Amino acid sequence: MMLGRPNSLALPSLLCALLGCVWSCAKEGATPSPETAAAAGPAAPLPAYASPAMGGCDHDLETNSTAKRAWPYPPEARDIRWGQKYRKNKLKLSPNPATFYTATVTWKKGELVPVLGSEVLIKKPRRVVAKNDVYVTRKVIDQGLEVKRREKVASAGEEVDFMFYNSRGFCMVHTKAGAAWTPCELDETFVGVTAEEPFACEQVWWVKVSKGKVDTGWMPFDSEFMSREPPPPAAEAR
Repeated sequence: MMLGRPNSLALPSLLCALLGCVWSCAKEGATPSPETAAAAGPAAPLPAYASPAMGGCDHDLETNSTAKRAWPYPPEARDIRWGQKYRKNKLKLSPNPATFYTATVTWKKGELVPVLGSEVLIKKPRRVVAKNDVYVTRKVIDQGLEVKRREKVASAGEEVDFMFYNSRGFCMVHTKAGAAWTPCELDETFVGVTAEEPFACEQVWWVKVSKGKVDTGWMPFDSEFMSREPPPPAAEAR
């Protein structure tokens, strides 16, 4: 028996049907667009002093060193302002979670809270790369006298554990003998930390505050409830 030739008009229709099926299946398993991902809900907020562009935190070193009488960058923003959320704040005798409570205080929404004292606890440093040789100066006892000694802690191209920038031309770095200060200009001294965001991987800002004339103590800064107060604008020249 002779078979007839296939209908040339039916072939394109068949191909279109098959392509349409493939396209429909692909859409069901496709990666969502940015608009679709945004509709799923906002991303979790970043912790204070964190940036997605900053690296150097993939290590296990913990320091728990303190920069005393120091303010996080920018140092001009010394005071804090209470936000919109209510919370009772337990003030500590010293900037240490293990010390006794001195008072329990609250602030009104938007109230300015002057900071009387400041310390920054660096819990985890940021691992950066030195652009030049890094030296620190230590006080040591030699022949019964306290003297300053300059030590080299890293050569150009080696890793350095950056801890804190005091905005006065000095950086705290971690060494085998503990924390030490070195002269630095961030963008010119290290690769991996910038002058715009000179922060360690994990740090806690302890502030000394007071409520009235009696209740005084320390508490950790919490960006969920409070914000840093920028310095007032300079008075216009008369």
